[in-house]
Amino acid sequence: MSTIEHESVQVADIHEVDNFTASSRLLPAELCPISDVTVPAQGLGAVIVGLGRAGLGLHVPCLEKIGREGGGVSPYGAVVGLVDSVEAGTRRALHRLEYDYGYDPARVSRATCLADLKVDRDHTVVHICTPADDHAATLREATDAGFRRIIVEKPCAANAAEVDEMQRIADRTGASIGVINPYLYSRSIASCKDKIQQVGRQPHYLEFEMSKPRTSPTLAGRSRPESVIDVELPHQIATALYLTDSPRYRVLRAEVRHMHYREVDTDPCQVVRNMGVGVIVLELDECVAVLVSYLDALTRTRQLKLRFPNTEHIEAFLPVSGEDHTSVVVEYSGRNTDGSTEQRRVAKLPDDMLTRCLFDMYSRFVTGSPQVSDLAFNRKVVDVMDKAKTLAWIRR
Repeated sequence: MSTIEHESVQVADIHEVDNFTASSRLLPAELCPISDVTVPAQGLGAVIVGLGRAGLGLHVPCLEKIGREGGGVSPYGAVVGLVDSVEAGTRRALHRLEYDYGYDPARVSRATCLADLKVDRDHTVVHICTPADDHAATLREATDAGFRRIIVEKPCAANAAEVDEMQRIADRTGASIGVINPYLYSRSIASCKDKIQQVGRQPHYLEFEMSKPRTSPTLAGRSRPESVIDVELPHQIATALYLTDSPRYRVLRAEVRHMHYREVDTDPCQVVRNMGVGVIVLELDECVAVLVSYLDALTRTRQLKLRFPNTEHIEAFLPVSGEDHTSVVVEYSGRNTDGSTEQRRVAKLPDDMLTRCLFDMYSRFVTGSPQVSDLAFNRKVVDVMDKAKTLAWIRR
């Protein structure tokens, strides 16, 4: 629930931004260009480690979309390897690749460890989509097996000490590592960043709510992160740090509440500790950021608000699911004669951010460019999470 009071506004005309070409959909001008770079004939192959919701349900569909729409400049080729701790998991995943995307099973290597894969390590990207507390160990396994291009799911690691260990592995082996942060590639977030540059100073207030009804998978135990702070809040922390570009940050407040659920009033109440509501308040130089996430919400919400010391502010309504690829940005400036906020511009933007994120990461692997979301940036994200968990008494 937002902490900003509702304001009456005059509705402006909606400006809808069209996608013109496949390359412009996936790769805006400010991201890594690859049009003048020699791309491998078949693109880079992908090895998916961890075949759950993130790996098989999010990464693979986005990669296949890149392959379809990237045209002759696609840096991605095909999934060439599947790794899961249980052999039945790789069988199920291979079946899905075959029937959903037309893969030849003989061309996909399957294994329960990376060292056993029969793939070309020099032209392959490893996607680490295992739980966060397993990321450092899986990264070590990948580099020991000879892989040097690696993508890690968020959060980067379970704590800052493990991020430091991952950085040492990268320094020792020369591996290039990128961490999934799709909101850094959102067109609406880019609009907010442009607004900050236009105003010439940080917002004095930032509010970002990301809420969803995550009750069923939490109660079923299919995914049991340490707390609500590990689910949506890593995205929110990363977005706040990225927008403000603040070299200093301080956690002013952190609070979590348990998830409570009953189907009907006569049922006993089920309680999942620390998985209901999370609130983090950050001081980022001149800006105070309030980050809120409800995992027992009735509806999905992805709403970002920035307020500046003058009368200007901007709101972004971001995609709420993997099937939603549209965001809306609303800019306000000044006051109407009745005292209400004047709504100056409304823009509807195509916003397939995870596909753009993966396209840019693969492009940077091809060109040898540094990743936008690297280990150094994500150490800040995980450090904020560590401090928040201490303040919220999740960790003693």
